Amino acid sequence: MPLIYFFTFVLLSLCLPLSVGCSRTNTVTEPLHPIRTIEQWETYQQKGLVPEKIERIYCSGGTLRLAVYLECADRVIATDGNERIATERLGMKAYLAAHPELQTLPIAGESSGRDNPELLLSLDPPPQLIIKADTNAGYDPDELTRRTGIPVVLVPMRGITVGRDEFDAGLRLMGTALGKRERAEKVIAFFDSEIAELKRRTENVMTEESKPLVYVGGVSYNGSHGFNASEAGYPPFELVAAKSPVAENKSDPILGNRHRMLAKEKILEWNPAVLFLDLGTLNLQEASGLTELRNDPSYRSLTAVQQGQVYTLLPNTFYFVNHDTVLVNAWFVGKTLYPDKFTDIDIQQKADEIFTLLVGKPVFEPLNKALQNLALKKIEM
Repeated sequence: MPLIYFFTFVLLSLCLPLSVGCSRTNTVTEPLHPIRTIEQWETYQQKGLVPEKIERIYCSGGTLRLAVYLECADRVIATDGNERIATERLGMKAYLAAHPELQTLPIAGESSGRDNPELLLSLDPPPQLIIKADTNAGYDPDELTRRTGIPVVLVPMRGITVGRDEFDAGLRLMGTALGKRERAEKVIAFFDSEIAELKRRTENVMTEESKPLVYVGGVSYNGSHGFNASEAGYPPFELVAAKSPVAENKSDPILGNRHRMLAKEKILEWNPAVLFLDLGTLNLQEASGLTELRNDPSYRSLTAVQQGQVYTLLPNTFYFVNHDTVLVNAWFVGKTLYPDKFTDIDIQQKADEIFTLLVGKPVFEPLNKALQNLALKKIEM
């Protein structure tokens, strides 16, 4: 009998580790990785690694505007520090003008993707999804996923002109993750329709030689700048085939075309017939492009200044590109340069039509108020 007990004990001892090992194998969870495609998201969803329904999200690196476009502002429970701005700067972002409540949310990271895993996990309850700009900047997305255990969707920060396919793909990925596929397609179709109409009105409207030379100054990039700050391939100009002397340079992976700090002498040499001023420059106050145009003798010598051909635009870029504003500015530039083709367009009504579709409210008035009532108009010098 004792021998039988001995063999029984040995057999149990051998089987027990096997049974424990099998149990552990069955409970091991596949590691999450940052998600860049719809296929990745759907694969993780089939395996039960991401929630079936997303109700709480954190938006990082400028992706908040896209969540607003998808009508998901009410799901955002935290943002990064760039979205917590002073009230007087609401004119820089239509999505914040439409949803000022987003400014009261907890901050879970610094701007440009410098997310904080500890702050994210301290939220009660924490987000079910992190939507992060795919820019190779800020907190490493793989490490962010590992540290938090929260799925991370990476969205390319491209535009509605250069990089359009990537823009659409990013919006569709967000739409899939958030259960907003139909809304994503509606937004994409809206951009397509607006761009097609702008092209219809401005294509072949006049020969390239007869077009007035135009220049835009005060364009923001990593902050506000003076009148010598411009952009090659400025999207509103591209959408209406405006003739700009700033040479195209498509090496920038985020904006598509490179932001330029130009020598004043070059602007004077070009002497454009029409000047546009991006009102993102107003953040510089007394050093703004508007102040320069009014006070700098060199700029005051420009033909456009002397003939009163200076017009203002909404901030085109402020914490990445304001795609809604790109459209609004393009309609205003088109109406300014080719008035006969836009006689049926009231620019403020058109702006509110665009804002209502994309951010949910007609916010031209509060934007304009925040911009000293200077938006989309000819300015007195």
